[in-house]
Amino acid sequence: MKAGSVNRFEAWALIVGPVLALLFFLLQPGGLLIDSVDSTDYIGRVQALASNATMAHVAGLMVPLGLIVMIYGLTGLNRLIVLVEDDTASALSRFGILTATMGAFGWIMSNGLTHVLVETQIRSEQALQAAVATAQTAAGLTFIASIAVSLGIMALSLGLSARDPIGFNKIAALVIFVVSGVSVIALIAGQSGPNEDMITLARLCYFPWVLWSITLGVRFLKAGSLSRQP
Repeated sequence: MKAGSVNRFEAWALIVGPVLALLFFLLQPGGLLIDSVDSTDYIGRVQALASNATMAHVAGLMVPLGLIVMIYGLTGLNRLIVLVEDDTASALSRFGILTATMGAFGWIMSNGLTHVLVETQIRSEQALQAAVATAQTAAGLTFIASIAVSLGIMALSLGLSARDPIGFNKIAALVIFVVSGVSVIALIAGQSGPNEDMITLARLCYFPWVLWSITLGVRFLKAGSLSRQP
């Protein structure tokens, strides 16, 4: 591998990881597609998970796997940024990758709690009420992790946009910066309300994030570098 390049496996990780995580996030019971419930309906979430145990376990394993693959891709991007000119844009991008990675670990931990919730005996009122505390803990982890990911992607996209000449890559990075800002505001507003519409808006931000990660992966598959262009 030449100096200042992204390994092909790391580039593919930026494509495959986020897609895998998003796909199984959509398929997670109690979420957006299967037995959907409000984010603050903890009893409903526990019941949805326990009623779809197999799918819940699969999603609870595949979402973290997708996030781990994505983090692997981010390590390649981070190494590449370290090797280019050490300016403010590079420092901002590195900070963004670190923050997004910490947020991704938070998502991984909250998905780990899913496997505990799946085993809840929902016919037992006592067991159901006990599971609510675990569901609330998972929700708290998810909230903080989502804020971290949003802020991380904001910093990363702003840093990369400063390095790119005017064109598709720069515009895409700036759009993602705005989307990430919307996500932060929506998450805070949704949690403070609570406001389910704001939570849904924040979740919709995942889709442009994934598309941008795919474009980054394709870009590094083709060029493998992050050199400034005149």
